[in-house]
Amino acid sequence: MIEIVARSDTMGRLLRHMRATAQSDKPTLLLGASGSGRSFLGREIHQMSPRKDKPLVEISCMEPLLWERLIASAERARGGTLLVTDLDRLDEHGQRELRCLLAKCSAWDRPPRLISTALPDLEVLAKRRLFMRSLYDQVAVLRHRIPSLRERLDDLPELCRLLLTKHSRTENRAPTALLPDGLAALRHHAWPGNVRELSNILLQALLCSDPIDGEAITAMLSANTTPDEVLLPIGTTLAAAEQALVLATLHASRGNKQNTASRLGITRRTLYLKLARYKQLGLYQASRRKPAPASGHGRKRTNTPV
Repeated sequence: MIEIVARSDTMGRLLRHMRATAQSDKPTLLLGASGSGRSFLGREIHQMSPRKDKPLVEISCMEPLLWERLIASAERARGGTLLVTDLDRLDEHGQRELRCLLAKCSAWDRPPRLISTALPDLEVLAKRRLFMRSLYDQVAVLRHRIPSLRERLDDLPELCRLLLTKHSRTENRAPTALLPDGLAALRHHAWPGNVRELSNILLQALLCSDPIDGEAITAMLSANTTPDEVLLPIGTTLAAAEQALVLATLHASRGNKQNTASRLGITRRTLYLKLARYKQLGLYQASRRKPAPASGHGRKRTNTPV
């Protein structure tokens, strides 16, 4: 069983709130970015609830929500939990069908408890009338916002340990150590794909490096991002966004600080001051390799605990 990692204050608060709302039968909405563990946490709320011994039935809005499928799923979930995922993908017809289902279930003697998941912008869609406001108010009686991985970096060491243990077991390999500079390299990344992206990166590193050092992690991250983009999830602080941009530009410049400063439009002294601050915070570790000559272009790159 995968555990919820809650070493960070942000996840600690979320876990406490989840335990409290798990005791309720009210509809609950989990809002979070892709890869943040929305469905996993929905299942955990069911396991924390008095309904844990009753059925948990999942239905995805990535597929058309037909009435026959909806009513059959709700019937199977009687007395338990109906988990509706990717609610933001629901079209207008599906929204009407789900609203009718909720009205029908309210008359049952043992209705299922509804838990839904969606991207964070669902409330904005409802305010703009792009999602049925009455349905939103029905499914969002209780709400939880799931933090992005960038907001819970204190959880990173434990997440890495659990994910590497899991991948070692599924790949039938001996456990591999993640070295301190490898962990530092992970902290530099903006993690637009959240925990799912972290899991994929660690799996690739596990298969290619023993132990896993900073150079291996940097190579894995480079292979999974385009050379001229920095992807930042909504909610990234300005300080974290600046750090991600500076370090990504430094990496794309192959460690050449003069080229990095020029591309960022700052002086070399300003860049050194920023890197010194990142190093002091444990967010940056200078490469041991001799920097490559300056170039106007970066190298061409080839393109779930919670």
